[in-house]
Amino acid sequence: MNSNEPIKIAINALGGQGGGVLTTWLVELGKRTGYIVQSTSVPGVAQRTGATVYYVEYFPEQLAQQAKQQPVMALMPTPGDVDVVLCSEIIEAGRAIDRGFVSDKTTLISSTHRDYAIGEKIGMGDDRVNTDIIYQAAEKCAGRFVTADFSRCVEQSGSIISSVIFGALAGSGAMPIQREDFEAIIVEGKRAVETNLRGFDAGYTAVQAPQQEVVEEAPAVFVLPEKAAKAVQPLLERLRDMPAQVHEIGFLGLKKVVDHHDPRYGDLFLDRLSKVIASDSAANEFKLSNTVAKHLSLWMAYEDTIRVADLKTRGTRFERFRKDVRADDQQIVEVSEYLHPRVEEICDMLPAGLADKLLASKTARKMIAGIFSKGRKVKTTRLPGFLMMYCLSGLKFMRRSSYKYREENQRIENWLGLIDTHHAQDYALAVEIAALQRLIKGYGDTHARGLKNFTSIVDAIPSLAQQVNAAAGMNALQQAALKTEDGSALESALSQISDSGSAAA
Repeated sequence: MNSNEPIKIAINALGGQGGGVLTTWLVELGKRTGYIVQSTSVPGVAQRTGATVYYVEYFPEQLAQQAKQQPVMALMPTPGDVDVVLCSEIIEAGRAIDRGFVSDKTTLISSTHRDYAIGEKIGMGDDRVNTDIIYQAAEKCAGRFVTADFSRCVEQSGSIISSVIFGALAGSGAMPIQREDFEAIIVEGKRAVETNLRGFDAGYTAVQAPQQEVVEEAPAVFVLPEKAAKAVQPLLERLRDMPAQVHEIGFLGLKKVVDHHDPRYGDLFLDRLSKVIASDSAANEFKLSNTVAKHLSLWMAYEDTIRVADLKTRGTRFERFRKDVRADDQQIVEVSEYLHPRVEEICDMLPAGLADKLLASKTARKMIAGIFSKGRKVKTTRLPGFLMMYCLSGLKFMRRSSYKYREENQRIENWLGLIDTHHAQDYALAVEIAALQRLIKGYGDTHARGLKNFTSIVDAIPSLAQQVNAAAGMNALQQAALKTEDGSALESALSQISDSGSAAA
């Protein structure tokens, strides 16, 4: 590409990432270096806060002067006719490829980091996109594929991603324009000049650094810490006496359970885990024990109103918010929590006997629902809102007598009993039953939906256990439960098991 040819640039960026700023810089860069420039943008709401396609077209001014007429420029990138595609995130690179913007004449410049889409975040299972497919497509379709972790550049420079991408464009050599001209645009903009120049330099350097050969290292051997807090030290010693194969998952689970409640609750976690380990063996690499340790800790650290309030009032959470929005010390950051508890969430934290009576009374349920019928916003960065949530988090001492504690722990015991019943006859099936807990998560409607799916699969275990490969069947049911929110996929899978059982009979 040289200065006597038109240059066509497409930018795929997310809302709030400074795509407009980057476009403005590119327009000014073109004007400075002898081009007639036109820019357009088409906003979208395809993912996250909205993905936008910006388009900038350069036409050499000297060619227009020679022809004695103004060029006619496109309003949108034309598939197969884009010189440079800039992407703020790797999924945006995939989107550009899918729309045909990337061809063998294109220099594709993309960050390697991920900003997960709403669809990926709300998926009932692991709904993350396989980015390996995007890398393969980029290598195949693009004339040049230039990548770097722009998110890390942002963190290291304290800048914004638009200045990093601007630097990456300069460093890639995709345009016949000198670095000094790029930097001059930032300086002439007179906004956060030093910060933006740091980001520019980080992006410029990142795309010029040679790609390091990835050397696979042997996984580090996990070693339990020698010391812990006085109240937790006995728990650590108990875990140390267990097989080394379960130390890592056991330790992480123990930390989660103790953080959820207290060291005595951690003792209960180890009691339950010990029973599973006693019937497991090194020959099976303690796979069942590790699976139970993982999912037992997740279940015991269930979400309730007390837990939610605790997490929302932690100092580290407010520090993270300030870091995320890059607030200065003098700036005030407001955080509003949206609360809309159902009758069940209110009763969950009450003493079990009282909750039973309230849930059984239509009048009481209607009265509670009327009080909490409307959602409300609580600002935890202000004293009244913070104190309300902080007082709720202090109700941990009531948790063992609460309705939620009784119900969840009874379900846990039933689940452990089911694992114990099946592991001697079908070890693989027992492992899948242990993993079945992943369907139960969150609180409110999410928890209720997951519990319903869990119960439906548990009810099918007697029929499933009669099949040749019961473990594979159990895994298939879990995948079906995670596939659709309305449960239709699971219902279909369960009906097939029922039909096959009837045929066998």
